[in-house]
Amino acid sequence: RQVRSRLDCKVADLGEIQLKNIAEPNRAYAIYVGEIAEPRSALSGTSKAPAFSVEPDEPSIAVLPFANMSGDQEQEFFCDGLVEDIITTLSKISDLRVIARNSSFIYRGRSIDVRQIARELGSGFILEGSVRKHGDRVRITTQLIDAAHGAQVWAERYDRVIDDIFGVQDEITLILATEMQVKLTEGEQARLRYTTTNNIEAWTAWVEGLTHYRKPPTKESMGRALQCWERALRLDPSSAVLNAMLGFIQCLDARFGWWNEREAALAKAQAYVDTALLLDPECPDAHRTRCTLLFFQRRFEEATTAARRSTELAPNSADVAEIASFVLAPSGYPDEAVDQIEKAMKLSPNYPPYYLGILGNAYHLAGRVDEAISAFKAYDDRSPGFGLVDLVIIYQQHGRTDDAKEAAGRLMKARRGFTISSWLDTQFRRDQTQLEQDVASLREAGLPFA
Repeated sequence: RQVRSRLDCKVADLGEIQLKNIAEPNRAYAIYVGEIAEPRSALSGTSKAPAFSVEPDEPSIAVLPFANMSGDQEQEFFCDGLVEDIITTLSKISDLRVIARNSSFIYRGRSIDVRQIARELGSGFILEGSVRKHGDRVRITTQLIDAAHGAQVWAERYDRVIDDIFGVQDEITLILATEMQVKLTEGEQARLRYTTTNNIEAWTAWVEGLTHYRKPPTKESMGRALQCWERALRLDPSSAVLNAMLGFIQCLDARFGWWNEREAALAKAQAYVDTALLLDPECPDAHRTRCTLLFFQRRFEEATTAARRSTELAPNSADVAEIASFVLAPSGYPDEAVDQIEKAMKLSPNYPPYYLGILGNAYHLAGRVDEAISAFKAYDDRSPGFGLVDLVIIYQQHGRTDDAKEAAGRLMKARRGFTISSWLDTQFRRDQTQLEQDVASLREAGLPFA
């Protein structure tokens, strides 16, 4: 970490490896120079983290970040927004596996053979492109590559006025679906177009907000996304997606207490999601927000129904599958939750660390204790201090009191302000008896209540 930015070399994180005669695994890095193919990093952060195979006959695509040819870094978010909308649209196709944005975007600016990228992401096709924006004109070039052979399947160049950007998105996604010979049902055809807004100024504010939303969820990052999306909504109040995503940020506020009291935040979320569903009853983002809202209102069965509906509408969205798992496990359906978070990880091989927390929770509630421990350890590896609360609970409840106290000690070093009561404020569980037992276990391990 100290030298990687100072030396003229590249550093790849290989994750943790087991070394001979050493009990605990150790993190390894590769340092290399020149035009050497990069080794695949253990992006899960641990050798024990789950990996999911891809069926060879399963149609799949990864959309790489489009290169910004404008010479203006401020246009970077414009390129990213275009790709984000294409990915989101494609994720509505039930027979197509679409790699999530946070996995494909790690290849930005890296000169790597597309066949290697395809192997690392488990993708059969790769879409890459570039964008040159000048004034009110935009030139977009795209090419679809069959990753198995490195052969170009399709290529096109679009020279359009900026207001026609949505037409270009539609054209690209329809051609992709056709070229990969994905059979679309009538319902999928009807839902295929995913333009967040038809107002170009609102869309620009939307994609600017996405750059903040895709960062780790903090008060600062979500606050900036909120400002951008509120500006976008003022420009286009009729956007179901904008209403839905503003509602989702209010749900996060209800959980973490960034700006408003919980009930006030939930009321704001309710208003946004009601509007979104009125505008578009089949908007996946609206149902994703609704299931989160119902969950925080402790209306667990209704939350479960909304979560399932969101996965029906966007069967290949990692974002939707991840939230569905987050809601389903504590609502009494842990086995279903495991399926959803494993699907999210498959859709997003370079998944963010908190996926491991959701996975561990689903495993734990499903009674798969050893797998839960591995997941929470991996979470702590990638985000030090996180996953340790759950490890304390599991160890304490399974008679491993020394391990529980050791994990509790590491927790207090990593998160010095931790208290059981603050943790309890963020917990929502249908089984209140189990939650009470978890609190007792944390106290027994020596953690402070307040």
